[in-house]
Amino acid sequence: MDKRTYMNSDKYSAYCREHVKEFRDELRDEASNALISWPGKSAAILLAASSVMTYITRSESNNPYAFHTLFAYAVPILLIFLFPIATLLFSKVNKYSREILDVASFTVLLGFCLTLMYVLEPALEQNPESAFLLAPSGQINFTLLMTTAFSYHASYITTLARNLLFTITMVVLIYMISPDYMLSNIMQVIQGFLAGTIFSLMFFSRIQTRFYYRSTDADTRQHLYNQLSKLVYPHQLEMIKAGDELENTMPVERGRAIINVFDVQRSSEIKHERTKSFFLDVFRSFFQICMMGYQHNPLKSRAFRLKETGDGFISSIGYPFLADDPDSLADHAIATALIMFRAFNEEVSRFDYATPIKGAMGLAFNSVQGTFQSSGIKSYDLFGDALIQAYRYEEMRKHPAVERTIHERAAELGLQHYNILIIQEVIYNSLKPEYKALFDTIDLRNIGYQIRQDINAHYVYFHVLP
Repeated sequence: MDKRTYMNSDKYSAYCREHVKEFRDELRDEASNALISWPGKSAAILLAASSVMTYITRSESNNPYAFHTLFAYAVPILLIFLFPIATLLFSKVNKYSREILDVASFTVLLGFCLTLMYVLEPALEQNPESAFLLAPSGQINFTLLMTTAFSYHASYITTLARNLLFTITMVVLIYMISPDYMLSNIMQVIQGFLAGTIFSLMFFSRIQTRFYYRSTDADTRQHLYNQLSKLVYPHQLEMIKAGDELENTMPVERGRAIINVFDVQRSSEIKHERTKSFFLDVFRSFFQICMMGYQHNPLKSRAFRLKETGDGFISSIGYPFLADDPDSLADHAIATALIMFRAFNEEVSRFDYATPIKGAMGLAFNSVQGTFQSSGIKSYDLFGDALIQAYRYEEMRKHPAVERTIHERAAELGLQHYNILIIQEVIYNSLKPEYKALFDTIDLRNIGYQIRQDINAHYVYFHVLP
């Protein structure tokens, strides 16, 4: 065994010690499976066949104990065949599968010694020397090997102590049957013990290695799953787990939506060591708002977070997620915008900056379409007229005439610093009266301003709020 193998073995052992409870649980399940499946059944059938063959051969030699040999292995055979039934009736029995397997192995060894006694005793009374020729000497090695080679204990020291106990028990019992026979077969016992020790160590190392790779592989998969959950939505994870391609987990057909473009006013003037953290807190709050009412089949939520742009946040309402509100899409978009402004003000209050920080939103309704990038990392995105127009409506606040009108309205309301919400005409016309009452009108024709991305727009509507 080279140095690398030793190092790996130490690594597996250390990992199993650190995760001893999980290791012990797996060994328990392995022992249960060994008893229930073909290894246990094969061993029981082999023991039964051995009993029958011994009975036949001893009957032919007129051994008075021939019939008794049929029952020498009755206990281990019953343990193996009754274990599955017992676990069905009493589920807690499965917890003791390792101990039951040890008992079954130990009773196999006792059964062999009992068979040996039935074979030797009549012959010893007549001719002790010929009795040794009749005795199954070669089976000592084999029996000891098979009863000590397989063990499911979390520590190999326990397995080694178990094997020593089995060996000492066999030596004592055979010695009680015939001291001379024991002394003449001492090498058989030594060989059986050493072979069983070697095989049990190899078996234990294999189980350790398999547990290490299986557990670390599961840990790796869970880690990958956790990291992937930061990139895609829960319904996408479930669809990918079910075998779907990533490109099939989000809508890519053409649709219509209200796009909300949020920006922090004069963000470049914010000088603070926690500026980046502040923006992240704002966007985290916005994302939580977007995820309100999230569900799959049908796919819906309050809004869909499209992207974060340094000091900006873009969301979509109505596509690719259906709105979770039974009201009209326009009403839903305004309600969402107002919730976002409240969340923004709360984060500003926590940030506790020296001067007021305010935001602005632009809302536009038009066509959009989902898409995955054609190469590289296939992130999901939206494109379409609604995004272009929403950008334009948010930036409109910077036009001198629009800015002056908004400022005058804010002054009337007694607001020196204020948040701004600017919406498209089609959205305003779709609002319920309570929301319409919040907005003031700007006639674009009066100020000589035309929105190139929305040439049919004659009015825009704005709302200023603290």
